[in-house]
Amino acid sequence: MASGEGKHVRAGSSSLLAEFNRLGSLSSAHRRGYQLEVLLEELFRRAHFRVDRNASIAKPRQTDLVARYGDTWYLIEAKWHNGPADADVFDSVRSRLDRAASSSVLGVIISVNGFTESAVEDLRVRRDRGPILLFGEEELTQVLRTPRSLVNLLQVKREELITHGRVHLAAAPKPRRRRRPATDLPGAEARLLGADLEPLPYVTSGGGFGEFVLVQELPDVDWAFGSGSGVSLDAQVSVFNEDGIVELLCGLDSMGWISGEPRWNIQQSGANWHGAGAREFVEALRAWKKREESLEKAHHTEQIVYFDTCQGGGFYTLTANIASHRFRSVYQCHLSFQLPGIPVDLQPIRHLFEQFDAAEFSYFRPLTSPAIIRHRLVQRVPLEVVGYLVSHSDVFWDEAESGGAPPEWVTGLVVRNPNRRQNGMPAPEEWPGRVEESELLVCALRSHHQLDEPKEAYHLYSWEYARTSDAVVLRAVADW
Repeated sequence: MASGEGKHVRAGSSSLLAEFNRLGSLSSAHRRGYQLEVLLEELFRRAHFRVDRNASIAKPRQTDLVARYGDTWYLIEAKWHNGPADADVFDSVRSRLDRAASSSVLGVIISVNGFTESAVEDLRVRRDRGPILLFGEEELTQVLRTPRSLVNLLQVKREELITHGRVHLAAAPKPRRRRRPATDLPGAEARLLGADLEPLPYVTSGGGFGEFVLVQELPDVDWAFGSGSGVSLDAQVSVFNEDGIVELLCGLDSMGWISGEPRWNIQQSGANWHGAGAREFVEALRAWKKREESLEKAHHTEQIVYFDTCQGGGFYTLTANIASHRFRSVYQCHLSFQLPGIPVDLQPIRHLFEQFDAAEFSYFRPLTSPAIIRHRLVQRVPLEVVGYLVSHSDVFWDEAESGGAPPEWVTGLVVRNPNRRQNGMPAPEEWPGRVEESELLVCALRSHHQLDEPKEAYHLYSWEYARTSDAVVLRAVADW
């Protein structure tokens, strides 16, 4: 036996990649292929698969590796020839799949030197003969670097082949997606108006970076039957540009997790833009050049914080850093949920995480402190109103008697931040620090009134806030 053959690689995942690079220097294709099997066995074990080498699942044909994850078995063929794998390799794997005689067995071909175009096309056309999933060198390198990504990548490949008839390969050209229009998402149920009652697409405020968002309602995930506290769930999401953010929102919408009342904040050096509605958020995001025209010196990156509530209770924030150039690259994107508990049905969350490559070791974690921090003012703090948040209401309204459209009610106020840190004066100790630089606030109004019946004076009544992993969610409440 050649030196190193048949031994497991015992060090960290970086050494898996180092071992793969070492194999590339071997002149013997036979030795390369044999030691590649050993490396793949260790890779699948580290990804928490149960692995057998030379299993008898497809007797009398020999199989390199068989791995099981949950109820699914993978029949794995590894090739490191001097050229791409061709249709003969595919037919060999199909023959073993036929002998396995089980719909829960999938074929996997890993070929370091890729695949011939004719073989890939044949696989796409004949996918009813049993799904075969392909890995080239680029994807093999990826999972050797991060073995925990293997499960999700296999799932993505399977869905692409079965559902869409596409062979998922990193080196293959990706299907071009249309740029989703903002109208694919629901619009806001409320409208923002300036002091002159003219509609606003968003509220432009002085401020800076700080990752916070101002909301109308803030669910208390600790408020539930029984003892205990809420839980959090966090995940890094794989999106690459601004359009990926829109795709993520559409994915959330398809699962019923986009309401008519989301709130958002886009932050730049010197300015914040506060708004309501998923459709309005996308429009503002794509109008980044227009937003930054008024800035003396825009930073090379802007931050976003998007907030919405979840069906059944709880809420989530979406945060990301987006480059202020034409490619609109996303440097990081993070979803953070706070829920009343761990859902009995995890499938919607699992589907979302798989779709956006976020399924790598995400955990529900119990909150160890109260989910919401509240502060009620003893003395009135007067507010300077610069805008309104209004909603239609047809409660107690009769079209036949009243005629015209139902009245608009003021449900929120845009005000100058009375707790802004300025001129060396600190904000109150109870006020969340991330909101100290914001010039304006969008407050919930405790007692609603009709738009055509403005009040003489308003005051700050209370505030409450929650912290997700990356953001502060603040609900300031005004009254009259």
